[in-house]
Amino acid sequence: MNRPNPPTPVRHDTATAGPATSARRLNLGVVAHVDAGKTSLTEALLHVGGAIEQVGRVDDGTTQTDTLSLERQRGITIRSSVAAFAIDDVTVNLVDTPGHPDFIAEVDRSLAVLDGAVLVLSAVEGVQAQTIVLYRALRRLGIPVVFFVNKIDRTGAAPERVLEGIRSRLSPALVPLGHVYNPGTAAAEAAPCAWEDPVESERLTELIAEHDEGLLEDWLARDRPIGPRRLRAALGALTRAGGGVHPVLFGSARTGAGVRPLIESVIDLLPVALPVAVGDDDAPAVAQVFKVERSGGQRVCTVRLRAGTLGVRDRVSLGGDRSATVTALEVFKPGGAMRCDRATAGEIARVRGLDGARIGDWIGCRPYATAAAAALPAPGFETRVVAQDPSRQGELHRALSELADVDPLIGLRPERGAARIRIYGEVQQEVLADTLATEYGIDVDFRDTGVVCIERPSGTGSAALHMGEPGHPYNYTLAVTVEPAAPGTGVELLIAADRSTLPLHVYGNVDGYRAALLDYLHEPLAVGPHGWRVTDARVTVTGSDYQPPAPQAAEVRRTTGVVVRQALERAGTTVCEPVDRFVLEAPTQDLSPVLALLARHGAVPDAHQTTGPLAVITGTLRKAEVNAVRGGLHGAARGEGVLDSTHDHYRPVRTTGRRSAAMSPAPASPAPVRATPVKPAE
Repeated sequence: MNRPNPPTPVRHDTATAGPATSARRLNLGVVAHVDAGKTSLTEALLHVGGAIEQVGRVDDGTTQTDTLSLERQRGITIRSSVAAFAIDDVTVNLVDTPGHPDFIAEVDRSLAVLDGAVLVLSAVEGVQAQTIVLYRALRRLGIPVVFFVNKIDRTGAAPERVLEGIRSRLSPALVPLGHVYNPGTAAAEAAPCAWEDPVESERLTELIAEHDEGLLEDWLARDRPIGPRRLRAALGALTRAGGGVHPVLFGSARTGAGVRPLIESVIDLLPVALPVAVGDDDAPAVAQVFKVERSGGQRVCTVRLRAGTLGVRDRVSLGGDRSATVTALEVFKPGGAMRCDRATAGEIARVRGLDGARIGDWIGCRPYATAAAAALPAPGFETRVVAQDPSRQGELHRALSELADVDPLIGLRPERGAARIRIYGEVQQEVLADTLATEYGIDVDFRDTGVVCIERPSGTGSAALHMGEPGHPYNYTLAVTVEPAAPGTGVELLIAADRSTLPLHVYGNVDGYRAALLDYLHEPLAVGPHGWRVTDARVTVTGSDYQPPAPQAAEVRRTTGVVVRQALERAGTTVCEPVDRFVLEAPTQDLSPVLALLARHGAVPDAHQTTGPLAVITGTLRKAEVNAVRGGLHGAARGEGVLDSTHDHYRPVRTTGRRSAAMSPAPASPAPVRATPVKPAE
């Protein structure tokens, strides 16, 4: 429709670029499905905020935040990045996050450091599967969300249809803060709402009062509209609470329409941190590491300061017995990361000197909830990495070791002529290949990509090594039995040998001996007969003896490894593959093709429920088939289906041996090991 003459909107004074340094801070995430215009919006925000003179283009590879060569080539965000601008007394740190599902780990780590987020949707495509995944992650973390409906000028734009999609798929508690005129044309315009106009005021009051009882009572008790100051305050409180009430704005990052009202709204409605209080600036630092990169051979950590002050030459704890000394700091400010002597609470900084730090680490104590790390699933696939030049395989292993040291989610183990690592998907695999080629000069191939399985003991096996046996040089006898334990219990240790025969002099007491043996079991159970991690196993020490000179700890460890491996070989193992529990949402009219898709991939649906236009199907599905179902869902549900899956259990594979059709072996992280207290025989 053509635009009428609306009332003149009220503008905030905060819409002009502010000074280079600001007292208040807002760490703002920009998240979206691929191709919703997230990086373009980041550029537009930086431009309106005065941080850059010219807006970069994703297609031209000139954006501020997508700096990797592969990001520029593919036009997608792969690594989280930070840029800042200032509006009066507020410094906004923009955190640009990946949109592709292969980088969900990168997204979750970045979300954990945010004060609020702008969730971007295309006015043409609307709510997409990854939009739903991102929104649920934001809600899980309690991060306040403002929706921005982008690309209103593109052919096919339908903002009202997108609003209905948000209400039905994400949240019904929406407060649109503007109107769109001439959508789908080059003349499209986003007009912010006029808070002081009586008609607009009544509309906004009705929407906000549904979630604010105090406002509702005042509205019903008076005979005139609620004032704009009170309405903004009520909407801000609801938004900052992270409870599901979301402002919605409209615009076009390409033309700049609606960008300034978006800036005004996020500063008004999201939680902007106040300056560090006097007396708190010397408190010990508490910070989260959410990005690690290498520059000039040094490890550079990007951290968000939660409390206290972090200064150059500070000695800080990295958890456990790890510590490091800060050698340099760069704090993100308008114009880029600037060298500083210290960083304070609320700021995001690049830190050098934290050589032992990894993504997800905390600097200092850890008083803040880490729901992102707790909920983040480990990569479900592993792949074999081979250097195209066989003579560089050693260099490849060292390069992968550096990458795995930075990111604890990468599980690495050497293999003859190759190495194995964990990944989330094929795009991440391409990124790794690009990283190895550009940063290390090593071209690689990936082979035998498949799901990560486990092995469980099939029966009972016993083994022993006795003092004096050929090939056993230690004055130590050990006998063990390995047998199946209940699924999901990890590794259990029982000690049934006579207490007097245990080498307690090495460990102080029975508890110390048990703790040491639990640690020694990790190595022999890391790789079973078929090449996978062994778990759900009960190991019982049935016999022990020694003679002077008494065995040392290293001798006990080596003996334990040999005996447990022998017992495991005799018990035999069963390879088990992961099975996920899924929740699939799709339009009701697409239920038949969706069910057919699930059947083709061996899914076992529990039931399905239909609520209006949406069908929800639950069930179980082999992990090896999840990506195939997710890929096929786009066509079966015409781009409107979403599949959520989480690990449920393991089941024996239908084929035996080292490799099955959709998998190749790799050890996962150590099984959860727990000791079952058993009183040793007297």
